Amino acid sequence: MNLAQRIQQNPMLLLGLGVVLILAALALIWLNLSARNEASRVAATPAAGERDMGTTAEVVVAARNILRGESISAEDLTLRRMEAPAPSGSFANSAGLIGRVATSDIGTSQIVFSDSLSKEPSDAGVAALVPEGQRAFSLRVAEEDIVGGFLQAGDRVDVFATFPGAVYGQQAGIGQSGEDRSKSALLLQDMQVLAVGAALSNKGREVNAGARTVTVAAPPAALAKLALAGRLGHITLAIRNPADRDLASAEMVALEDLRPDASSVDPKREPETSNVSGHRITIYSGANQTIVTAPR
Repeated sequence: MNLAQRIQQNPMLLLGLGVVLILAALALIWLNLSARNEASRVAATPAAGERDMGTTAEVVVAARNILRGESISAEDLTLRRMEAPAPSGSFANSAGLIGRVATSDIGTSQIVFSDSLSKEPSDAGVAALVPEGQRAFSLRVAEEDIVGGFLQAGDRVDVFATFPGAVYGQQAGIGQSGEDRSKSALLLQDMQVLAVGAALSNKGREVNAGARTVTVAAPPAALAKLALAGRLGHITLAIRNPADRDLASAEMVALEDLRPDASSVDPKREPETSNVSGHRITIYSGANQTIVTAPR
């Protein structure tokens, strides 16, 4: 009995054969679709090198909290991979960043941007220029008190204070002239100048005309002296040679200390004022010497 006769005698056999054929067709279709999906996935997945260049990028981030004014070191930075493209102004490596100064606070793991760093410490503000353990203190001055305006940020100066006689209780009756008790003192020495007016950096040969304040770095113990001297006296600054760090003996000079010794005056040039009663004051201008007499 052939297959056709068997199917005629048993219809269920035909039904089973149809089910087998359908299952076989479905299996073939599934295998074909799976092969196509795998090929598409492989084609869409780039190689490792292509993935680094195309879909991700490395950027420099802060390895710790970096405060404004701090100088960047290699330990302060690390790299982090992120989805490409990298943000504008970020860095792909730390080359060229070491030694720059943070102009704003940078938190841990934050991306380091170019506008947060500078090669000039002054760009971080005056607070970033203050040496550790010292304070920034501003002195009110006139142009003649800062060596004719030639004082620059970064110079080192000595601070002189001149106090009027009234500070020491000088009094005189009506119509009377009391002795001038004004005094001048070398108040502080070898002070670092942080700013002249609003200038936080050296202007080279440019004169700081019009500057009315000078900001210096001072130890906390000296702040009270500066405050009192600025309130009651007149502040004058003298520029030091950058290599000269020696300190002179501090002294208070009164008007009577300006009198020359008898041995220091040339008799041939001394005017005939022996019959005039009063204090003799010698004024030196270069090689010239002039003696004047102030009433007692």
